[in-house]
Amino acid sequence: MSIFDYGWKVEEHFLANTGVTDANVGTNQWDIDILSSGADTLSYETADGETFLRMTGGGSGAADGSALSLGADTVTVNQDGGYIKTRVRIPNITGNTIANNLFRIGLTDVRTSGEPVVGLWFDCAAGVMSFDSASANGDVSTAFAASKLTSNTTLVLGTIYNLELRWSGNNSNANPGPDTLECFVNGQLAGKQDGTVLLDGAETMEPSIVHWTDASATLELDVFGFEAASFLTK
Repeated sequence: MSIFDYGWKVEEHFLANTGVTDANVGTNQWDIDILSSGADTLSYETADGETFLRMTGGGSGAADGSALSLGADTVTVNQDGGYIKTRVRIPNITGNTIANNLFRIGLTDVRTSGEPVVGLWFDCAAGVMSFDSASANGDVSTAFAASKLTSNTTLVLGTIYNLELRWSGNNSNANPGPDTLECFVNGQLAGKQDGTVLLDGAETMEPSIVHWTDASATLELDVFGFEAASFLTK
């Protein structure tokens, strides 16, 4: 498909000629916001034929971390559908744990670890996964249910996961948005919000990748890429 088949599209594989010690990261030059009192250390890594961004928590206190984002209020979603994809791992390296490791990846309206008011995203609370749709019209959160996860809900340390959200349908808002959201983990359906999504087609958000801790701990998250797109209204 051509780029002109999309209302908007974002692709990020964290290949860049510059380091991540300045105010931006990645090919798309994501803004970096510090959470609480300590930022993540961000580094480009290469292993097994892949490049990725490693987000290493500062470890100075609870809720420390970093929020990466692109242009506030830059995207909306419509009834013609679209998707969010990311590839992530909580690496199995010395000192890293599932416990106290938190992240949120998707489309949101905040640059903090606070709960978004508007958005579509993956939510990790100490490895326990859910996906969310939030709107001024109402919020819906759904736990993952997939055999590829521990107890069908929890990430495994050192395992890479391909996560995808697909939105579709047509709700009855004044500015109609999607009414359905499907979640997949490594190709397996992990849950569905069937006709319950209430996003308004005029509500704005932005691509975001947020990682933080809920304790004084140096914890890592690997993000191999981010892709999202909204199909073009015909």
